[in-house]
Amino acid sequence: MQTLFAFQQTRLSNRELAWQDFKQSLIPENGASASEGELLKKAIEQVVKGHQENELQEIPEELKDRLVEIGNACRQQDLKDLKYLRHNMLKEVEGVMQLFFWVLGLSLALADYEDQRFGQRKLNSGSRTTFYFTGNRALTLLQKRVKGLSLPSWSTFGDRLSQWYKELTQHAELSRISEGQTGLDGDIKFLRFWYKSILWKSESFQDFFEEHDMGWAENQPIIKSMISKTLKSISEEGVELAPLSYQWEDDKQFFEDIFDYTLELESWAENLVSSHAKNWDTDRIAQVDMVLLKMALTEMIKFPSIPVKVTINEYIELSKRYSTPKSKKFINGILDVLANELAADGTIKKSGRGLIDNK
Repeated sequence: MQTLFAFQQTRLSNRELAWQDFKQSLIPENGASASEGELLKKAIEQVVKGHQENELQEIPEELKDRLVEIGNACRQQDLKDLKYLRHNMLKEVEGVMQLFFWVLGLSLALADYEDQRFGQRKLNSGSRTTFYFTGNRALTLLQKRVKGLSLPSWSTFGDRLSQWYKELTQHAELSRISEGQTGLDGDIKFLRFWYKSILWKSESFQDFFEEHDMGWAENQPIIKSMISKTLKSISEEGVELAPLSYQWEDDKQFFEDIFDYTLELESWAENLVSSHAKNWDTDRIAQVDMVLLKMALTEMIKFPSIPVKVTINEYIELSKRYSTPKSKKFINGILDVLANELAADGTIKKSGRGLIDNK
């Protein structure tokens, strides 16, 4: 959704740049009236879409060649932007795994920090020093499991490690959690406490990852779940690292397909929405809503195993998070009407799980 929205904005910018470039081709003293300007803008759009014959009949001959040249250049820029955004979309999703390793490796980094800071002091003075990460059996098993993996380094963030370690030692619940906790189960319980009650609630931790990951707001719940599943898996037999997805290849294919199909069907979907959005001009529909509606309609007809009801509910949830307060009702109403019509005329054909009653 975000990538399609970004591409939509990029295309608008490309059109405006093309128009500004084309205006320089106009004879200064003649210029172009408002109506002529709209005609020329429309002609550029048609050239970009590959339509050049009938659409250029009303364009002065002396301007046609320049218009076609600029329109074709705009189309090439669109394709270049599309290739970049599509590639980056998949790269960012796959990058979530590295983000998971980074957060998971933080506990190992704190064990090293603790050992380096207090280990020598303990040897020299013989004083009693409480170690929370050093000697943690669960971390020893985790260290063994990730050996050979390329974990992102925390070596340049010593000040952050110090701050998060201090937040741990000052936590009111630390004594209660630490008392009486022995063995592997106790070590696991401590790590779960540290992640859940301290790290996830730390403002400095949130600020840090918001600075380093533009998608942190979306990625954090995923990372939380993966960390939790990994900690629950720890036993004397080893550690099972939570996967990004249990069916990653299928999910990756879905990302690619929904993106490509939505672009393939966007003119059809936009015209369909416009014809049913009473009292709403296309330009007045929130841009995010239009992207969501295009995706939902595409999913309904291109993915036969996904029930219509599931599709509608998913896009309503997206509208709640990313669009306007009124979007939920608008999207629900439009999709409900269109789904019934498209099912009735045979455009929507479901099979397998998609045949589940959507009423």
